[in-house]
Amino acid sequence: MNIIDQLDWSYWKRLNEKDKRTLFSQVLMYFVNPLMRLTDIELKEFELYGIKCQTFELLIDEEPFVFIPGNQDAILGWNLGVKGLSLLETAPQKNAQNPQQLSDQANLLDTHALAEYINQYTSELRKVVIPPMLVQKFALPAGTNYLGIYDTITGGFHGAADQFATFEAEIKTALFPQLTPAESLSWSFPVTKLVKNRWYIEQVPTTDNYYVFSHEEQSYASLRNSVRKKNFDLLTEDQWEYVNGAGSRRLFRWGNELNVNDLYRGKKLKVMMHGENMFGLIFDTRMARFELTEDPGVVKLGPALESCGIPVVDKLPLSTYYRPNDLLAAEKVLDPAEYLYRKAIIVKI
Repeated sequence: MNIIDQLDWSYWKRLNEKDKRTLFSQVLMYFVNPLMRLTDIELKEFELYGIKCQTFELLIDEEPFVFIPGNQDAILGWNLGVKGLSLLETAPQKNAQNPQQLSDQANLLDTHALAEYINQYTSELRKVVIPPMLVQKFALPAGTNYLGIYDTITGGFHGAADQFATFEAEIKTALFPQLTPAESLSWSFPVTKLVKNRWYIEQVPTTDNYYVFSHEEQSYASLRNSVRKKNFDLLTEDQWEYVNGAGSRRLFRWGNELNVNDLYRGKKLKVMMHGENMFGLIFDTRMARFELTEDPGVVKLGPALESCGIPVVDKLPLSTYYRPNDLLAAEKVLDPAEYLYRKAIIVKI
């Protein structure tokens, strides 16, 4: 049995901790560039909606990655329409607008039309081979490299301090401008701020901290080339769907529930939606940005096509299998507020 076969999830999940550590050390030795700095290697167990995976999380050049076992028989895509969804997901909420008038394609109150709509905007059902991978835990804004976190309360910075020092004065001026008394009444901290070809900052949700990135204006083609030069790849659409939902036969990685306002289930549902998935990865749930893939033009996530008060329609971009119709041009300049990318090391012989 070769190493790729041993790294298949069907085999990996039966190994004890000692054997997993031995096998993973071979992955790092033979498939990761020796010039990369590997630290904080830790065996962890992740779980989402009954799917568990014990695997390794580590830092590669100070950025968090997770090892994801391969799968020789992964079933991806969706052709089940509304099957498995309840009326809580497929019927308009009390404050809904008029679904009949909001869709140019069909009356989304009709079950058959809604099923066709969901199938149209999700990838086709298919069986694929997924290789083992080391995948970046968080996707990064397009054209950026992560430097660290800046605390606006203490003024402290944790990360690549030397690089941050180059932009520190500019960033502090942007976050703490000189304002007149009248201006200060309406001023608030920006959610994001970009200075092209220098730096980009993005507020950490519900905190006073900011993620800090260096920035270089890039197109999809140039970004993909720069990722490869650093000995990484982007994920293909197949790989992205697998690392998002593990090939489960559910429309969303956390199940098919969307009613976050439910008094009993809502809080737990929010944790499953916004937290780590069964592989320990985090995905953007704000439906404001697309995530790039290795397949030219194909993106995942993104904003909703409709906003009609039917939960499954409004939240469909969060589906593991969602596929927007629009293709991304290779030479389009990427706005970090609109596009994300996720690096990976594909384990292949």
